[in-house]
Amino acid sequence: MRSKIVSVKDYKEVVLDIPDFQPDQAALQKELNRLLNPYVTWQEGDTVHEGGIVTCSLSSAIPRFQREKIQFVAGSGMFYRPLEDLTLGMRVGETRTLDLPEATVELTVLGVKNRVVPALSDPMVEALGLEGVHTLADYRKYLLKQQLEQAFEEASYSLVNQVAHEVLSETEFILYKEDWKQAVDLELDRCRAIARQDGMVLEQMTPQQFAGNIPVKSYEELVAMTQDSCWDSLRCNLLGQMYAQGDGFAVSKEGYAGAIQEYCNMWNTTEEQAKETLSWETYVYNQWSSHAYHVWREYVSQQYRAKNKV
Repeated sequence: MRSKIVSVKDYKEVVLDIPDFQPDQAALQKELNRLLNPYVTWQEGDTVHEGGIVTCSLSSAIPRFQREKIQFVAGSGMFYRPLEDLTLGMRVGETRTLDLPEATVELTVLGVKNRVVPALSDPMVEALGLEGVHTLADYRKYLLKQQLEQAFEEASYSLVNQVAHEVLSETEFILYKEDWKQAVDLELDRCRAIARQDGMVLEQMTPQQFAGNIPVKSYEELVAMTQDSCWDSLRCNLLGQMYAQGDGFAVSKEGYAGAIQEYCNMWNTTEEQAKETLSWETYVYNQWSSHAYHVWREYVSQQYRAKNKV
């Protein structure tokens, strides 16, 4: 490859507009409460509380409310909310009535089992078997870190693209047409192999055949899209190789073998078909380009976590 970098924009000089991490306290409490599920017990009681399992009899001219015995969870809304609410505070043996437009319903509580929920405790956390997580404080921090990871994933795409845009815009390159053409040809050859394995000829594919596979309607549109994307991928390729000189990253045959196996598993293809689609040359080219984005993502990750600590 004759193309080269003349001067480079240091990605560490890119000032990122990193959003503040806002913990979802409701979601956090919900996850903490999940700890309690194996420890919840049901005890016979004499008074109905919300969440209790009520056994009662119903008497009414309304057929659905004429029942000798029925069970429901008070306050759940799964049976009939007005009747469920009527039971709250009732004692076993007590009778109340509810006037409805159609008729009156008479309800008598026959029994109740109330949900007994213990307090959260460190032994409940210990029973989870999470490495390094032994107390409620540990578990709360563990859950917050999970939320932070999710928030980072949601924010990282635009932040990494910001770094890529500034670095590519402010780095000076000398680019040769033959290098760009080679990148385009590699990508088009990959598309040809995929089309061929599906029984199609790439250059002859119809808009209907492209639909759902590639976001274009013709081979000509595909070429134009590939030429545009490869202009950036060529520059990223050069940057990826430059970064590798400092961090020791290298493209390996072992990595290629793993990528081929992953491709076979994902697309249920033979090794021969996988190598036809993902040639060694294409793999090497893409690895260098991807490495640049990997470096930028690591920078974004460090900056994000430095600002948002849990």
